[in-house]
Amino acid sequence: MARPRTGSRGDTRGRILKAAIDEFARHGYDAAGVDRIARRARVNKALIYYYFANKRGLYHEILHAALQDLVQALREVVDGSGSADVKMARYVGTLVEHLDTHQHLPPIMLRELADGGRHLDVEALRQMLLLPPLLARLLAQGRKEGAFGPFDPMMLHFVLMGTSMLMASNVPIRQRVRQLGLAQPPIESAATTSVLQAVARRTLRKDHADV
Repeated sequence: MARPRTGSRGDTRGRILKAAIDEFARHGYDAAGVDRIARRARVNKALIYYYFANKRGLYHEILHAALQDLVQALREVVDGSGSADVKMARYVGTLVEHLDTHQHLPPIMLRELADGGRHLDVEALRQMLLLPPLLARLLAQGRKEGAFGPFDPMMLHFVLMGTSMLMASNVPIRQRVRQLGLAQPPIESAATTSVLQAVARRTLRKDHADV
């Protein structure tokens, strides 16, 4: 699991962030305990308040880092070379890979979705709002190249992001289903990438959009 800005293993601030990532992903903001974070990080609770002021500050630090990394990774795809069709495949692959390696982000964001985003601050919302325009630029390139038909970038964003987050967060359930012999669902994120790439390709095809 990728750990944003956690520093070296012996770094106190880094240990706090690492412990907090696990705590927030497991329990959500409201049920997360600063005492448990301190015990797991092997620090005095006062150090958490010294570095982050309060639980909300710690939560926002983790959330901002993960969202900023995601925006940067997807921006590099959109700003990179290649046709829109090639970039779209990379965009999907980068999105799925990011959520797979930042495994704390999907459960945190899904809880925020269920709670109406009560704990999202302005910076987190600002980072989230940077994503649809990136996708809009990619769709505009595809239309200019004659490869994509008109399609609402916000709707495509919800399809790609929602599916990626759901698949990343339900890996434990799929593993249990497989262990119980009830079915053989795909576990690896490559399966999610392939399906979403195919969905995007079919949805954005100019002849499909014109129908």
